[in-house]
Amino acid sequence: MLFRSLIFEPHADGHHGPYLHWMAIGLAERGFEVTIVTLPETTAHPSMQALMKTASNAGVGSLHLVATAAPIALPSGAMEGAAGLIGRERTYWRLFRVWYKAHTDRVRPDVVFLPYMDYCLYMIGLRGSPFGSTPWVGLAMRPSFHYRSMDVLAPRPALAGVKKTLFSRTLHNRYLRRLFTIDEPLANYLVDTPRASGKVAFFPEPAGFVELPVRSEAKRKFGMAPERKLILLYGAVSARKGVVELLRALAAPSFPPTVDVLLAGKVTEPGIREMLAESWVRTLRDTGRLGVIDRFIELAEEPALFAAANIVWVGYRGHYNSSGILLQAASAGRPVLACKEGVLGWQTERHGLGQTINPASSAEVAIAVNTLLGEQMEGETRNRRVPAWHPPSFSEAQDTLAQALTES
Repeated sequence: MLFRSLIFEPHADGHHGPYLHWMAIGLAERGFEVTIVTLPETTAHPSMQALMKTASNAGVGSLHLVATAAPIALPSGAMEGAAGLIGRERTYWRLFRVWYKAHTDRVRPDVVFLPYMDYCLYMIGLRGSPFGSTPWVGLAMRPSFHYRSMDVLAPRPALAGVKKTLFSRTLHNRYLRRLFTIDEPLANYLVDTPRASGKVAFFPEPAGFVELPVRSEAKRKFGMAPERKLILLYGAVSARKGVVELLRALAAPSFPPTVDVLLAGKVTEPGIREMLAESWVRTLRDTGRLGVIDRFIELAEEPALFAAANIVWVGYRGHYNSSGILLQAASAGRPVLACKEGVLGWQTERHGLGQTINPASSAEVAIAVNTLLGEQMEGETRNRRVPAWHPPSFSEAQDTLAQALTES
């Protein structure tokens, strides 16, 4: 008898698509009957296409992708303040409620899974589960009410007291089987909370670099000079990723002249695209100091990308959550240049994953690059990798998820 899991994921941009891919495939491989409900327009996203292609080619278990239109208008941009938070979360809560009612009789799920619980994390605390009496599991990524208590550098979060109360109410939901979080400080913050006991678990983002290609060959693959050092910025290329600051540092006279930068990921903002066309950036590209791969990166390409890198850039701006890029770098044994703020900075310093910097200071970036390259050369001389905190493998994370979904 198959264990039936109903997954709701409206979107595939950013981390949503890759997360859904490895989670859904992992469950299907472990004997689950997996039904994913998403928006019709989302099925055209490369990650969704890759998901169905993988399922078809591998012949894994039972996996269905169902495109269902939203019966209500979904938020199209940032919604600020209390009214924005309530409006956004109420909208997605209603969407999941409608989708659940539309598909539950056909699927008859044993459990509902939300790979991105933050769509309506606090509304569940206010209104209860949108999934009736069906057990459910969620993965939370964005709570911030605990930051100050855990010495995470970040602005004082809005509505922190309200969010903490509603989060607690969500934990009290009788049908909640497990709440996973990729936020290590949050898991530590809740470790001694009676209401969280047995329900909240730290769920590190997995990485699967068991073996990497030879670095020089990987650099050639992406058009970069094999004899030079390389800093990798991976994922959607946006202002939030600190791409402006990284390129300003690269162009500065103080920057190490033997180091180049590779931007690997779709350029998502017109302003960044315009900057890449400016004369000073074109000079960097024409001289081989800057490589740009402006497209969606397939999962199969990731090992070569991280193999090519000497350093991985996570000097993000205004980003206070964790990042899977940090853990991929750790798995690959590549040190990071990270912002001081947020969970990124907290984990980088706590686990010795690289250097934290102010991305806006070109001088500080240059010093940190020299420091990391010096440490890397010393490590290579001693025939060892850069010390790193190793996240779980994809298989281990899939096992953990499957176990949580089937627990009573």
